[in-house]
Amino acid sequence: MIEVLRQMRLDLGRLDTRAVFALVYAAVGLTCISYFKNPEYLRALLGGTSYVWIGEAAVSPTDNNLYSLLWWALISVAFYFVIPALFVVFVAKQRLRNIGLAVGIEKGFLKMFLVCIAVMLPLVYLMSHTSSFAAKYPFLQIYNGDPYFGWTLVVWELAYFAQFFGLEFFFRGFLLHSLKPVVGVYSVFVMTVPYTMIHFGKPMPETFAAILAGIFLGWLSYRNGNIWLGLMLHCSVALSMDIFALYNKAVLF
Repeated sequence: MIEVLRQMRLDLGRLDTRAVFALVYAAVGLTCISYFKNPEYLRALLGGTSYVWIGEAAVSPTDNNLYSLLWWALISVAFYFVIPALFVVFVAKQRLRNIGLAVGIEKGFLKMFLVCIAVMLPLVYLMSHTSSFAAKYPFLQIYNGDPYFGWTLVVWELAYFAQFFGLEFFFRGFLLHSLKPVVGVYSVFVMTVPYTMIHFGKPMPETFAAILAGIFLGWLSYRNGNIWLGLMLHCSVALSMDIFALYNKAVLF
């Protein structure tokens, strides 16, 4: 047994520490998001404080489910962005600009963005008429009869966009660029696997589309060193999905 452990230590000692941490953290971080997004944790965290009502509203919403969604967005940003960013800066001693947050945009950014939107919006519109899409979107649910188009929706969309920033940083920034020095362009495909898996439970066309999007956006980040196009596309598509879903249900106004 001692010999086995010694051999394991020797084998693991030859590996790139940064890449190993990125892969192990991907497993840990995604697991934590999956479990800790449960609003029961928020209620337990706020128990005994003057803010316990927020936890109660998240677990048992009466007017809307905004507090539950905000908790999910907070957990996502913490594990997608905050913890990996702290590791990059204080442990790996790297600049965030080298992990997908490079200042500047890709050459022909606006043209590429408009082309992607022109392709994706019609597809999103068609998907919005399917039963699986209608059952999933929008995430925001209002139960008391208030119109969706108001501050509640604005707050939710801003939190949703923050979550997408964390997501893009994690997959197209931290994970991809931590693996890039070791496996090169294969890092795009390694990253695409867990990225696709977080879409399980969503409508099947969206999950298959995530495979193509993961490869395309991953390659852009691999070549250009930033996540900005992916972030803008994610936010634009997510907003359009919510608007289409609400419009089709005749509850937008």
